[in-house]
Amino acid sequence: MNASIGKPFERLGGALVDPDMVLPAALPLDLCGESVRARLCVFADHQNQDLALRPDLTLPVALEEIKLRESGSVKGEHVQRYHARAFRQAVADEPMEFIQTGFERFGAPTRPEIDAEVFGLVSDAAIGAGVHIGVARFGDLGILPGIIELLDLSDATKAGLRRAFREEGGVRAFLDRSDRASNLFVYELQSLDRGAVEAKIAEKFKAESITHFSDRTTAEIVTRLMEQAEEIESGNVSDLASETLEAVLELQCKPSDAANRLRTIAQRADIETGLSPLLDGLEERHALISQQAPEFLEGAMFSPAFGRRFTYYDGFVFEIGELGERRSSPFGAGGRYDALLTDLSHGSVSATAIGGVVRPDRLALARANGATT
Repeated sequence: MNASIGKPFERLGGALVDPDMVLPAALPLDLCGESVRARLCVFADHQNQDLALRPDLTLPVALEEIKLRESGSVKGEHVQRYHARAFRQAVADEPMEFIQTGFERFGAPTRPEIDAEVFGLVSDAAIGAGVHIGVARFGDLGILPGIIELLDLSDATKAGLRRAFREEGGVRAFLDRSDRASNLFVYELQSLDRGAVEAKIAEKFKAESITHFSDRTTAEIVTRLMEQAEEIESGNVSDLASETLEAVLELQCKPSDAANRLRTIAQRADIETGLSPLLDGLEERHALISQQAPEFLEGAMFSPAFGRRFTYYDGFVFEIGELGERRSSPFGAGGRYDALLTDLSHGSVSATAIGGVVRPDRLALARANGATT
């Protein structure tokens, strides 16, 4: 399949781009969840600086967008489209090098109709490639952080829970106080400044003959341990807050049921009023998707915890894949990452962002597997 697979994306306008293929390794290492982080293609240049091949197109396109907005050549809504290579360490029958066809839409309003349109465009691209059978999975990575903000928790605990949410099983580990209490080393770091923490870690590394880590710098380890010590010092999570968070994490349901199921959880925690805007948007978005792009909704599921493989997503996320065993290898995906440009530019650029992508190789495989009628 060639670039024509992205024909539906042309409705948004924008130019076809092929951004930098090589990035400073720290960027994707910081912004990828563990499942993708382990597959990054990382290497050192002649100056011993760590670099990485782009694992997807979103991050390098976002970096280009920042340059355009900082120079003043782009304002308001702006679209960049691509049909270009990405790279990840090969696993099973997956290639190391593959094509992504997609778009990134910057500056559009954060509204349910924009989210629904993005899902519809990815759905149309798959159908245009001859794939008519598949199933969608949906998530919203703004819901659990929104609930965390509404619960009666200390600021340090809220910050720790937000960080933990980005890791598979992280919130449950955070809530398991007995496991954390057993980590005496972290307890010893409470109230110490960074220099003292660095000294204690260096001493521990020396005692245990640890010389390096394959995917973490010493600075990252120091920062995370200091965060864990602050979380412990901040106090316990109440039973009500813990039960609320557990209920949200465990929720898996039809997308049409999601808002009502979450309202029930919010009512028990007495936070329904504060959460209503998020849940109203969730309900409206699914209604629009059902009207505009229903092809992959039979058997679709929603989970507030779904979609954390790239940690820059912060709102609506989705994947469309084959039924059965190959469901874990989606041929279409997308999501919202409104805070990424601000974070990458250290506050000099602020613009909403949402993108969608299809994998031509996986669409070809879906066709070969009979997902055509």
